[in-house]
Amino acid sequence: MKDDQMTPKERMSAFAQGLETDRIPCVPDMGVIMVPLIGMTLKDYYHSAEGMAEAVIESFKILRQDGVSITTTLRGIAEAMGSKICYPENNISFLDTPVVKNIDEIENLKPCNPEKDGRLPLVFKAVRIVIKEIGHEVDVGLSMPGPFTTAASVVGTENLLKWMLKYPDKIHTLLEIITESNNRFIEKAVDIGVGVGISEPISSTSLISAKQFKNFSAPYIKKNVDKMKSLTGHSMGIHICGKSKDIWESVMDTGVSSFSIDNAEDLEEAKKIMGDRVTILGNVPPVDVIQRGTKEDVLKSVKECIRKAYNSKKGYILASGCEIPMYTPMENIEALIDGTRIYGSYPIKEELLFNGD
Repeated sequence: MKDDQMTPKERMSAFAQGLETDRIPCVPDMGVIMVPLIGMTLKDYYHSAEGMAEAVIESFKILRQDGVSITTTLRGIAEAMGSKICYPENNISFLDTPVVKNIDEIENLKPCNPEKDGRLPLVFKAVRIVIKEIGHEVDVGLSMPGPFTTAASVVGTENLLKWMLKYPDKIHTLLEIITESNNRFIEKAVDIGVGVGISEPISSTSLISAKQFKNFSAPYIKKNVDKMKSLTGHSMGIHICGKSKDIWESVMDTGVSSFSIDNAEDLEEAKKIMGDRVTILGNVPPVDVIQRGTKEDVLKSVKECIRKAYNSKKGYILASGCEIPMYTPMENIEALIDGTRIYGSYPIKEELLFNGD
């Protein structure tokens, strides 16, 4: 295994410019995995800027991954718009009560103010702490839900799916208001000096059709991407969980710069269809391999992903297919990074990738 020759910041800077790097970058989706290790309950973590920052900083000290971020969570924008979120002591937060319970209430909904609503001020405070502590070594960003995913927490997923069919114009009004909330969040992030990534799990074709995505989700993602481009000249990355192949073309048409795909899809196929237009991330299985597998299982999966995608035209970043669950063995996450050093160091040794296990 070769030692790293570049810092994470040097590696990603070179990668973004299409220059040579020492190895394929690796950005595991860490989620809240570090929270038990810093001695906090999840409930306290969600409400502490210092806790959110510490979890990210401590993960970087251990892993030296090639990017870190603070997330609003998938429900953070909806909460800022008035939805009630439940925070169990030691479990993932979930929607308690949507702010919109009746279709007619959509007209009265207002975009959020990221500087004062919900937990968003804590999110911005946390990212400032992370930038101060480790921003000189690694790229720091923010993550927020896409408009369609936030809509599910503003009206409830069941209502969203029903109202798309029954009241399409009202749902477009809803998505315009949410998109404005996201654009305000993007403006604040740019003021701080960080980029923003989008998570859009509710846009998966495991839940909606490709036609519904093209009509109700893609136009609003594009508005957020256009906002970022207008402010910085740079685009945004997106992650969509579950099945997504049927919407890959539509996702690329929104102008995103990178696409993180779930392990439910095939990486080699993604490379053939999307590789000349976007950087591809993913798709090491987060549960069956990273959480429940052995270190050897992780290395085997890393090898397979790199073999399939190392020569993607716009580049490949090794990552988990989705958020890594809490209580995953740290040695398995370290194996992700080690795997990029073994199989992804340049020049790529094809005989190592294509011969045996």
